[in-house]
Amino acid sequence: MTRQRYIVWAGLIAAFLLMYFAGTTRTNESSWPGFRGPNSSGLGAEGQNFPVEFSPEQNLLWKTSLPRGHSSPCIWGDKIFITARSGKSLETICIDRGNGKIKWRKSVVPEKLERINGSNSHAAPTPVCDGKRVYVYFGSFGLIAYDLGGGEVWNKPLTIPNMQHGSAASPVLANNMVVINCDQSEDAYILAVNRDTGDTIWRQGRQEKAGWSTPVLWKHGDVEELVVLGNNKLISYDLKDGRKRWWLGNLPQGDATPTPVYAGDTLFIASPVRLTGDPVNPIELPDFNVLLERYDSDKNGRLVQSEIPEDFVSIYRLGPELAGVKKRFSKLDTDQDGAISEMEWNRVVTDTKKIKPRQMDNLVAIRSGGKDDISRTHVKWTVYEGIGQVPSPLFYQGRVYLVKHGGNVTCYDAKTGGKVYGDKLGPRAYYYASPVAADGKIYFCSLNGYVIVVQAGDKFRILAKNKMGERINATPALVDGKMYLRTDKNMYAFIDAKNDSGQRPLTKHGVKE
Repeated sequence: MTRQRYIVWAGLIAAFLLMYFAGTTRTNESSWPGFRGPNSSGLGAEGQNFPVEFSPEQNLLWKTSLPRGHSSPCIWGDKIFITARSGKSLETICIDRGNGKIKWRKSVVPEKLERINGSNSHAAPTPVCDGKRVYVYFGSFGLIAYDLGGGEVWNKPLTIPNMQHGSAASPVLANNMVVINCDQSEDAYILAVNRDTGDTIWRQGRQEKAGWSTPVLWKHGDVEELVVLGNNKLISYDLKDGRKRWWLGNLPQGDATPTPVYAGDTLFIASPVRLTGDPVNPIELPDFNVLLERYDSDKNGRLVQSEIPEDFVSIYRLGPELAGVKKRFSKLDTDQDGAISEMEWNRVVTDTKKIKPRQMDNLVAIRSGGKDDISRTHVKWTVYEGIGQVPSPLFYQGRVYLVKHGGNVTCYDAKTGGKVYGDKLGPRAYYYASPVAADGKIYFCSLNGYVIVVQAGDKFRILAKNKMGERINATPALVDGKMYLRTDKNMYAFIDAKNDSGQRPLTKHGVKE
């Protein structure tokens, strides 16, 4: 071999090895690549010690102030991606995972902000990352792709969804595509675009009404299919062209918000519809004497509007905007004497109990391999208790866990659908974040700012109730023994004391709204 040819071959081999190991490093980087992490499962890696007790003062690695938003942390390597709203700007923010410093922030200013309700945010969908780019979706703008350094690669403006509460479904990755579910009151569709260019690969119309469920790429055997839950129907799509593979109809016509979760060849979906709780665990309104004890601050035996908290509701599923007692005070105070009497409150309790659902909430286990209508062929089991309005089901160690408004937790055997237990996490509270799990621990985050850690297993056991002092809408991320939690105004990184590698004192960073 001549010297010149040897140099050429050596160079080619070196280039190949460089690309190989660079690709290996990229693939092996720690990640929580989108909503609910790997495969939308909500599961962190096992064999690591994740924190049990933590707070803004305990086991805190760092804290960074952020503009408001409901998107969850998206993590790739040393970077955390989050979205937020600052004034009229919709922002994508990159945070250093090691110290919490802001690495970069990019913004778009839409022509118009979409209509949302008080429980939602203009930055609700979670980003998704493939190690090369991060992809974000804003209902008020559309899809945007950034490289990991913050450079915009492409953007694809989309029509603002026509929805009652505003958009919330997150983008997902499938093959060479970014996919977003755009269920809405009219002209619903699911869209797949090229990751490199943003060009449309396929768009499939849907008959669903407004919905907020994130699609799931279901991998079983040699098959990959895109599964999307909607109002009244679950549909599987072919990744090549968006054609329907199979469907399950006659589901509840309620808010299609929970994201499906799978374990091997079984898919679990939760479809909520009931307003006042399931038959076994109804959300009971307190007696009038209890109401006075809690809220009658001047102890004069009268319950006036100023004494009632904003988040106290008569129907939890409807939330403060529609069922807030304070907001509806004048209608409940029928004699208009400026206070709610025992008789007036008892009327509220009675009227609430009269509300009957058109259908039952349900949790359905579906086996793979279906074609066309699978309602009689591939449904393994169905149960009707404990279904949450917003949080997605969690499959962990052979069990399926559910949490619902009011703080009820229900656990089922994943194989049979047999009920393992049902219990309460504590006082009444809203639960919008989906549960996540790792290290034998399950994390439930309430809107009123508590992260409740429950031991996985056949018996209900609370390990800790961690008070954050801020509202929590976003689902946390579990990576490398650390929990990354987004609250109303901050991002926190918590570490188990056993994992502490001297990364103290805590660091605080932030960006202004």
